[in-house]
Amino acid sequence: MADALAAGVHVSEVFHEPGFASESLLAACENRGVPVFEVAPGVLGSTLATSSPPPVAAVAATSVLVSVDAVLDAAVERSAAVLVLVDVSDPGNVGTLLRAAEAAGCAGVIAVGHGVDLYNPKVVRASAGSLFRLPLADSPDSDRVFAALAARSVASVATVVSGGTGHLDAALDDALGGACAIWLGNEAHGMDESDTGRCELRVTIEMAPGPESLNVAMAGTVLCFEAFRRRHASGGALASTVPFSQQSQQSMHSQQSMHSQQSQQSQQSLNRSPSRDQ
Repeated sequence: MADALAAGVHVSEVFHEPGFASESLLAACENRGVPVFEVAPGVLGSTLATSSPPPVAAVAATSVLVSVDAVLDAAVERSAAVLVLVDVSDPGNVGTLLRAAEAAGCAGVIAVGHGVDLYNPKVVRASAGSLFRLPLADSPDSDRVFAALAARSVASVATVVSGGTGHLDAALDDALGGACAIWLGNEAHGMDESDTGRCELRVTIEMAPGPESLNVAMAGTVLCFEAFRRRHASGGALASTVPFSQQSQQSMHSQQSMHSQQSQQSQQSLNRSPSRDQ
């Protein structure tokens, strides 16, 4: 909640159960003119879609996305990596990858295909606020992304279970040490071969004998920080994320609820009183 407000996300209403609204949150809402409503104990737990929700909830604008071009321009400007998630479907994985990408100084994340909705409540919670600070874009297919990458001469690195260059290999210095796109595929079947074949490089995470592969969130995190390490080894500066309020002013005009239609309908029941493997 505090991250969304600090990032400039338009929050229209805040609800909290008795005793769970901090003074700092109340002050932040008051400063932005956001109405705050206290609801009866247990109401949020019985109406929100997520299990064991926190005792504070809000309705906010789903307008955090920017264009694919904006994300890639930032990557070139900062000589930083971008994560490209192809059909990644688990909200916990996507939220974790957003958090890892921000922590490792990535320029942004692009969601491709038919993966989980970036506004899924579990994605929002798992991202721990990164959703509101990290430049995000989506594309219905990979063609648009590959064309934009080619126009900027940014290399694509496909993550594969086996047969790729080891992620610790010095041969990846040029790619991972600057602007690049790290591609991750669906949890069940990875990346489509047609997309993998269009990437300039393939990378496989080196591991001790035993496990076949890593969960996609773990694999993505390893590669984010490997890019971070190589970038800093070559003297690169830490890439900073752009606050939401500076990312896209046009997106502010399309303000929908953060919650699904089910959550919007259940809101009416609140008693008002004056968050593949490689």
